[in-house]
Amino acid sequence: MQSRLVRVINRAGVWMGPRISLDPRRLMEQARLATGLEDFGRSGFEAGLGVLVDSWESEARFHLVGRLLARRELLRCLANRLQVEEYFRRNPETASVPVPDPVIVTGPPRSGTTLLHRLLAADPANRTLRAWELFAPAPRDFAPARGDDPRLAALARGMALRRKLLLSAAGRKAAKAAHHFEAGEPEECSPLLQDSFCTEIFALHGRADRYVGWLREQDWTPAFGYHRKQIQILTAAQPASRLVLKHPPYLGHLDDLFRVYPNARVLWLHRDPLEVVASGCSLCATARAIRTDALDPGHIGASIVNGTLWRFGRGMRSRALAPDRFLDVWYRDLTRNPLAAVARIYKWLGFPLTAEAERAFMDYLQRNRKERSGLRHEYALEEFGLDAATLRPMFRDYCERFQLGSARAAVAPDAASAGPDGSPRNANDDA
Repeated sequence: MQSRLVRVINRAGVWMGPRISLDPRRLMEQARLATGLEDFGRSGFEAGLGVLVDSWESEARFHLVGRLLARRELLRCLANRLQVEEYFRRNPETASVPVPDPVIVTGPPRSGTTLLHRLLAADPANRTLRAWELFAPAPRDFAPARGDDPRLAALARGMALRRKLLLSAAGRKAAKAAHHFEAGEPEECSPLLQDSFCTEIFALHGRADRYVGWLREQDWTPAFGYHRKQIQILTAAQPASRLVLKHPPYLGHLDDLFRVYPNARVLWLHRDPLEVVASGCSLCATARAIRTDALDPGHIGASIVNGTLWRFGRGMRSRALAPDRFLDVWYRDLTRNPLAAVARIYKWLGFPLTAEAERAFMDYLQRNRKERSGLRHEYALEEFGLDAATLRPMFRDYCERFQLGSARAAVAPDAASAGPDGSPRNANDDA
């Protein structure tokens, strides 16, 4: 996974790792110095930052390059807060920018949320958020963005350099098969929650059990409020009447999301949980392997199972309180006949299905098929200390409710990819 350069740097600089400080106070001061700004906005984010750093320090076991990447990530989030506050100071009218009632694409990770989100993004009438907007929501000159934006080119250069320097050729192929994105493509809006240090995405990058446990006890309403504030900047630059957002972990925090977006509607993706768990474990291992040499597959397996069950429970509770907000979308239907799935979604949302939109959907599907040709996201439950016989009973109620594979048998997307016990192997999924 790691490039030769990363291995050489880690060996040569092993003694330097502890010198790379992740101390929150020092990071905040460094962000102030780097941006020349002082105001981080309303307090509250410091608690999440502190718990995250403490958790990473005791659990993640980052190597030298991993610590440098973690430090850079935290500094980006802190700099974003400073720049967002400065943007609002210079453009106070942004506080009055309306945010459309969002359509939320969610469900367990690896259930087809990326495929659906990017398919919906192909319709020009649907406003989605691109990676370059999410990673740097405030324009660097603090003026309303117009025309070509330098943030796109900057992120594209940075991503290309990181892939070249950090990953081996095999690592780049594995990362692209698991979840590939480019600076100009629609992406899930976890970076907007990262700026409040309130998202489990941080635990994808490094083991952080204490942080995850803390997060699950928190009220995410303030984080969603800051999420909306950043979207006001982005929609001020590109107004829209429709907004489509995507993030699988939303499933566990919909009550808090509805407080900030009271008219949001939810597209809940469903896929056989055994496939979800196996694929999610593989994605987590791929992400963490960039930053540590101390992967624990058994721990990854247990944490993915626990997190999936927890989000299912919380999502069902939110659904029971407001069932009319939810439309179920099955992975098998989406992958077998995506145009029919989208037509059903548009009918439920009350969106007109125009000829232009239909052409855009076809163009995206053809392009996506070509780009993913030859890619195969390979995974198996057994690699993470899991087995289908143990997992099926844990997910029985959910699978029976939504008529999923584990209610009868766990079947991977094609017969060749199923293990002898029906557990998923080597499935090619666009999650």
